[in-house]
Amino acid sequence: MEMFNRFKETKNRILMRSKATSVPLEEEIEQFGSNGEDTIYRILLEEFDCVIRNVVIPHKKLYLEKDFLVIHRGVPVVIEVKNWKGTIGINKANGNFYQDKPNGVHKELKSPVATTLQFIQSMKDFYKLERTVVGIVVFAEPDCKTDLPEQLDGIKLVTAPKMVAAVKAAAKNYCKEKDTLSPEHVLRCTRIYSANSRFCKGILANKSIHCFAENGDEVLLHTDYLRYISVKSQPLRLRDKLEVTFTNGAIGTYYNKDTMLSFCCMDGSCCQIALNKVRYILF
Repeated sequence: MEMFNRFKETKNRILMRSKATSVPLEEEIEQFGSNGEDTIYRILLEEFDCVIRNVVIPHKKLYLEKDFLVIHRGVPVVIEVKNWKGTIGINKANGNFYQDKPNGVHKELKSPVATTLQFIQSMKDFYKLERTVVGIVVFAEPDCKTDLPEQLDGIKLVTAPKMVAAVKAAAKNYCKEKDTLSPEHVLRCTRIYSANSRFCKGILANKSIHCFAENGDEVLLHTDYLRYISVKSQPLRLRDKLEVTFTNGAIGTYYNKDTMLSFCCMDGSCCQIALNKVRYILF
């Protein structure tokens, strides 16, 4: 009887896993770690205690998104990363940025200053902040040359080597303002990739992800402290192996059987995603 019940449980689990909802949205795949963001992320993590990646703010029916939010000495600093090569300057006639590439191509680009200003204002409205929120645009490409002012419309424009000093200087200037922003309340965008190259991004509603350790103990992984999860299927064991990287650089191995993630997509829809259908999660 015990063997029959075990067989029935295994059969039900196989059936449940085969019918589990996969990643729902198919978009152009975004290469995580591209555009210099990973390099900037490592630098920020080495210098600051509170670094939040892929920050989002509700805006009308959708969201606005920025690469990083650093909270240093109580001062929120919004960071937008651009990996533009060549010479970067501003077209004084229309306010657009331009890029003169090494191959001679001239290209006009949307101003990251305008989008950063819009994000900061929406952020202050959403969190009801009176205090100063600093905005910085970082040009991460090592070989780029900038013909830019130090700041434009209050947004600092810096190359990667000057970024840390710019954040610390801004924090020093505004640290005496009393209004605070709790890191626990900051909305962050999560990118989920499946085995068949489906991709979606949005807000992960789960505060923790249920899994278990090698010895069978149940473990709850707090999503605020996760940077990256790689999921490898182990079908013969009816489980998945999770290689987890935490925000402090620590790495751990855990296992999953039937965890479901609640996910709010960027188009405003909500869905349930089975962790066993996911291959990579970037927080």
